[in-house]
Amino acid sequence: MQTPAPAPTPSALPSTATFLGHPIGLFLLFLVEMWERFSYYGMRALLVLYLTSPLTGMRKPPEGAAEGFNPGPGWSDKDASTLYGWYTGLAYLLPVIGGIVADKMIGTHRSMVVGGLLIMAGHIALAVSGLGMFHGTEMSMTIFIGGLALIVLGTGHFKPSVSVMVGQLYGPGDPRRDGAFSIFYMGINMGAFLCAFVCGTLGEKVGWHWGFGSAAVGMGLGLGLYLIFRPMFLKGIGEVERSNPEAPAQSPLKSTSYAFSFLIVGLVVSALFAAGYHFGFVGTVGTLLTPTVAAAIAVVVFGLACWFVAIQRSEDRGPVASIFIFMFFNAFFWIAFEQAGSSMTLFTDRYTDTKLFGWDMPTTWFQSVNPFLIFIFAPFFATLWTTLGRRHMNPSQPVKIALGLILLGLGFVVLVLGARTLKIGTPDNPEAVVQKAAIFFILGAYFMHTMGELCLSPTGLSYVTKAAPVRFVSLLMGIWFISSFIANLGGGLIAAQVEKIEKGELKLPWNFSEGTGTIQADFFFLFVASSIGAGVVILVLTPVLKKLMRRVDD
Repeated sequence: MQTPAPAPTPSALPSTATFLGHPIGLFLLFLVEMWERFSYYGMRALLVLYLTSPLTGMRKPPEGAAEGFNPGPGWSDKDASTLYGWYTGLAYLLPVIGGIVADKMIGTHRSMVVGGLLIMAGHIALAVSGLGMFHGTEMSMTIFIGGLALIVLGTGHFKPSVSVMVGQLYGPGDPRRDGAFSIFYMGINMGAFLCAFVCGTLGEKVGWHWGFGSAAVGMGLGLGLYLIFRPMFLKGIGEVERSNPEAPAQSPLKSTSYAFSFLIVGLVVSALFAAGYHFGFVGTVGTLLTPTVAAAIAVVVFGLACWFVAIQRSEDRGPVASIFIFMFFNAFFWIAFEQAGSSMTLFTDRYTDTKLFGWDMPTTWFQSVNPFLIFIFAPFFATLWTTLGRRHMNPSQPVKIALGLILLGLGFVVLVLGARTLKIGTPDNPEAVVQKAAIFFILGAYFMHTMGELCLSPTGLSYVTKAAPVRFVSLLMGIWFISSFIANLGGGLIAAQVEKIEKGELKLPWNFSEGTGTIQADFFFLFVASSIGAGVVILVLTPVLKKLMRRVDD
């Protein structure tokens, strides 16, 4: 049976101390990922709100704020959603390259360090772009875009490495693996939960760029903890020979020099990207991504996937093929789920009554609902999968993915019902919001989405580390995130079509918004149909997928 990584040699064993039945190294990686996600989601919660905030000041200023408080660049919803899609999408595409670099050149340990430094530098750039001499100037957005590029490049190094290191803590056939990834997933969401209260509050109440700057502090804390405690709890984990046992031994000095080179390359590439935006080259490239070009890229990607499966050893082809199939359905999930940072954020900000017991809840705080629920329910799911695994009753990976998709679709059913309660427009002011959706609709949607996420995401990461051949584990972990790239980019581009639907330039084959004065219900039903439909399809394909997975313990 193929496993993601061999058991460590006696000379490279990390600390054998355990906590809650797991290596302490797992909880160190938990904290590192928590602070990295704090920085990422802190910026993500603010991004669309900041970009769409008018030049004259934010739409919902805090009570007592002066006129013109906290202005933004005044982008349209379409442009903001498109940038959001590109940014979040590329943050999941570049881990493919990062996985190759980690496997072949610098190891997952050094890749994490390089990634953390680039991410921290990116958030500092976002903060600086709105302060002092740059405030309100054209150079401000140039620096801002350069900062986003730094974060994307850093995430490319960081994202596959930390997940692979979690898998390396467990030997072949260890039943604790799925439970470990659920615990690790709690770290992701603890960071996402905390960031809204820190980054979100600073961004909305003090200034957008103060919120961005606080994200840099979070990444710095995570990187510092990792460097201090790694020798005690992760010794030997993440070196080149551990990531790829078939590669020749490489001196630490050589690996470190490679890592420094990639750090410099990241800084240079981000500067070039910022310059490209400043002179209009980046926007030109974006306009070239027509549906035809996108379809051609999809055909090429599919062909490469088939080739990659074909070159595997016969015993590895089925599991590797199953990873690519699950990637396809993973994309369907995240296209809908990532509306949380774009269309759902704007729906909350403009069309939801955000008062809770008389207190007006900041829009960014709703980004904490999902991670809070995950932190509450992740231990339950971790215990559930581990218990069922010991009793040989664990649902197969296709069933878990199908459950995740169907639950996600039911969450959008709740949003459709909420959007149908809207009343927009008066004879004097057609854009006036007469009646907003009750807060429990958006909260109910987040609850269903969270249950779906817990069925699909951590178990998907765990499956990749189990099914991937040892020599390709970091690469396939990076490739797994290609589905998230497609989903985030696609989700942002779909959210950008709301304006076209409102203007009647794009027609949907259903009408759930009649009498509301808006198309929000029709738009959200798109994700009801796609998510539940994809869930039903994968249930039908389950017998075939189980045959491909027959060599992998589930």
